[in-house]
Amino acid sequence: MNPIQYFNGQFVEKDQIHISVDNVGFLRGYGVFEFFKVHGNKPLFMDDHLERLFRSAGGINLEVPLSREEIKAVVTQLIGKNQMPYSSIKIIVSGGNSSDGFTPGKPEMIVLNAPFADQPASVYERGASLMMYQYHRDFPHIKSLYYVTTVALQAEWKGKGHVDVLYHDGQQISEVSRSNVFLFKDGKLKTNEAGVLAGITRMHVLKAAESHFDISIGPITLEELFSADEVFITSTSKKVMPIVKLDERQIGDGRPGKSTRQMIEIFDQYIEAELSKA
Repeated sequence: MNPIQYFNGQFVEKDQIHISVDNVGFLRGYGVFEFFKVHGNKPLFMDDHLERLFRSAGGINLEVPLSREEIKAVVTQLIGKNQMPYSSIKIIVSGGNSSDGFTPGKPEMIVLNAPFADQPASVYERGASLMMYQYHRDFPHIKSLYYVTTVALQAEWKGKGHVDVLYHDGQQISEVSRSNVFLFKDGKLKTNEAGVLAGITRMHVLKAAESHFDISIGPITLEELFSADEVFITSTSKKVMPIVKLDERQIGDGRPGKSTRQMIEIFDQYIEAELSKA
């Protein structure tokens, strides 16, 4: 049986979800989304993701059709209907059907529940690499549907063996297309916050790390990143992923470092503790 999904007030199979060609999310990219994992029947960090969903929608003057509690109820029903041991939830809010191809209409909402699988263990054992690219996202604090640059570059970074692309302005870095960046230098942990998406995983990694490492938050220059002892990125799907190469430039000794390996373990334990609360 195909998983059940939610679309504008109804629970249907995915192939029954139909978006109009007049939808301004399709035509103009006017919409926001959130993505989080579900362990059994326990959503991970759902309240934080919903807080950011409403913050992102408010940032572009987009109304969310349901309240937080109503969205939680939809998610709970989907999890109960689909009964997947490990899955993901993706919430999409678009501007709805436009009368003129530009002006938003009545907002529409889709909630998708799909099976989820973690990244291969080998990525964490060997570390991954990123392609560097000079670019800065419009509205970086908003988790919008607009991912044209990343999708356009995908064939290039995948073809070179990278896991993603890291944006910079020629002097300072901002973020990976779907992740936040951290570095270790002389045992101290650093990340940036200006001009980047406020990642939910980033937020919880900082909470998990605060009793283990000295932490600083501020701009990260390219020179600072290249000279780091260790680098890792964080996201819902990647958790804490070690980065050992930027383009052809090696980070540290080219292997996941001791502090990053410790951070991976700390965050895994943090997630287990979080799930045990529910």
